[in-house]
Amino acid sequence: MNMLSTVMNVISALLSVYMILIVIRIFLTWFRGSTQSRAVQMLTSVVDPYLDIFRRITWLRAGTFDFSPIVAMMVIGLFVQMTSTIAREGRFTALMLLSYIIMALWSFASFIFDILVIMMVVRLISTFISRKSHQIWFIVDNILNRVMAKILGIFTSKPVPFKTALIICAVILFVVRMGLYYAIAYLMMFLNNI
Repeated sequence: MNMLSTVMNVISALLSVYMILIVIRIFLTWFRGSTQSRAVQMLTSVVDPYLDIFRRITWLRAGTFDFSPIVAMMVIGLFVQMTSTIAREGRFTALMLLSYIIMALWSFASFIFDILVIMMVVRLISTFISRKSHQIWFIVDNILNRVMAKILGIFTSKPVPFKTALIICAVILFVVRMGLYYAIAYLMMFLNNI
C-alpha cells in the first residue's frame, strides 16, 4: 500500500466518523434538554460549525422541515467516496467526480420524492380515518398544498378537491421519480462505459 493510499484511507475514515457524529447530533435535536451535558456541548462545538454552513441556505428549509443536515451529509459522503476511490485505485478522474455528484444529487432528489409521496399517501389515508384535524396535519398540509399547487398548476388552473389532488400528485411524483430513476441508471451506465 503506497503513501497516497494510506493517507486517503485515513481521511476517508475520519470523514466517516464525522458523518456518524453528525447523525448523533441530529438525533439529539429531537430530544428536549439533551444539550445540557458536557459531551453534547463538545459534540455541538465540533459539528455545528459545519452544519451552520448549510443551515444558511434558505431553500433547504420547507416549513418545519430542514433538509440542510441531509445535504451536509451528502457532501461529506461525496468526499468519503472520492477518498476511498483514490485509496483503492490510486487516481480520481473528472468523470468519476461527475458520476459521484450525479449520484449524490439523485440520492437527495429521490429522498425528497419519496418523502412527498409518503406524506401524500399518509395524508390521504388520514382523511378517510378521521374527520378531526390534528395540529400535525396543518403543518403537513402547508407543505403539501404548496407542492400540489405547483404540480397541478402545470396541468390546470381550476381548483381540485384536496383528496383528488393528493391522489393525482402522488401518482405524478411516483411516475416522475421512477422515470428519473431509469434515466439516471442509463446515464450512469453510459458514464461507466466511457
